[in-house]
Amino acid sequence: MPGSVITPSSAQAGLPASTDALPGVAPRRWLQKENLAAVLSWLVFGYIQLAGAWQLYGPTQWQCWLTAASLLAFLGLFFYCQSCEEQSTPVGALILMWLAMSCTALLVPNGFVAGLGVLWVCLLPWFVPGRFLYLMLLPSLAPVVLAQAQDGYSTGEVLMLVVCGTFQFFAMYAMSKAREEKLAREALSRTHQALLAAQSQLAAQAADAERLRISRDLHDSLGHHLTALVIQLQVASYQSDSAHKPQLEHCHLLAKNLLQEIRHTVSQLREPARPQLALQCKTLAANFPQLSLDCRIPPGLPADPLSTALLFRVSQEALTNSARHSEASQASLELWQHQGALHYRYVDNGTVTHWPLQEGHGLTGMRERIEQAGGRLLLSRQHGALQIDIELPEVSDADTPDSAR
Repeated sequence: MPGSVITPSSAQAGLPASTDALPGVAPRRWLQKENLAAVLSWLVFGYIQLAGAWQLYGPTQWQCWLTAASLLAFLGLFFYCQSCEEQSTPVGALILMWLAMSCTALLVPNGFVAGLGVLWVCLLPWFVPGRFLYLMLLPSLAPVVLAQAQDGYSTGEVLMLVVCGTFQFFAMYAMSKAREEKLAREALSRTHQALLAAQSQLAAQAADAERLRISRDLHDSLGHHLTALVIQLQVASYQSDSAHKPQLEHCHLLAKNLLQEIRHTVSQLREPARPQLALQCKTLAANFPQLSLDCRIPPGLPADPLSTALLFRVSQEALTNSARHSEASQASLELWQHQGALHYRYVDNGTVTHWPLQEGHGLTGMRERIEQAGGRLLLSRQHGALQIDIELPEVSDADTPDSAR
């Protein structure tokens, strides 16, 4: 799926709207192994239903065509539900799937519509709350009950109903556990990212503490001794004769210069190291081995720690969304300055299935942070992928709290 690459001409226009294509195509959902298994299952069960309709009504009767249309609608709705996020439950699509399944069951009572029910219940754990999940076995088995009721119940049909219910219960239980495992992996990934961020922060604090200790040692030991040496050399130059006075004045000047350099070094060591967004993003990208990040950030940008921290959080949320939702394999991150503003762009080669986009907690928090900093956020879809454009006011070194001190 194409993404976006910044060109020099587009970078001169603030927040550009045009994009080119990133190389690489994200895999489609229906090419995944579990979806191929679902398609194969649908082909088998659909063949049984369609063959039964062919024998009962003939290939030219409307009942046969209605059976085929119901089967195709069932498969299309199945993939539509898979493309939906958990926050937006496709109630209508699930009901239409159940109606299509019931239609084929009523038209072909001697078929195996319970197999389609297995596919239907596999979707439910992602959208139905856990306390109501297993109650959904009742509507799932209802088409089988209606189909068997047309000819009356026999012992074999009752046993078949029990077997079908067992299979559907197992499928629902397995998918429920798969969902819990997916949520646990996501929670573990978030915890891992938080631990890495804390580790990086602790390392930075330890480095700052060591720099502060070295600066104190230089000031308290070497600084005091050099000050005493400067004073002694000045006194010696006053008391010396004319033959040695030039050499003593030269030594006095060298000592004074050395003392100034020591003071300058102490001042630099006392200033905390500024975070670098490029290094932070490369470290962050290492947490997503399935995603290749093209990071293009000029040296020295952003100039202030506040913008660096803000854009790091934005990049963290963007990479997480690319890995979790859009199934992207490549992403591009660009930062540049234009007309007194700092411009940021992120785009991947994934797929946005729904547009306009419903912003979740992550994107909402991102927008709130940017607006509090006096910037603006623009979300757009370019070639099917989500593009994030941010404009922040440029902050000079004199405006930062550290420089004010």
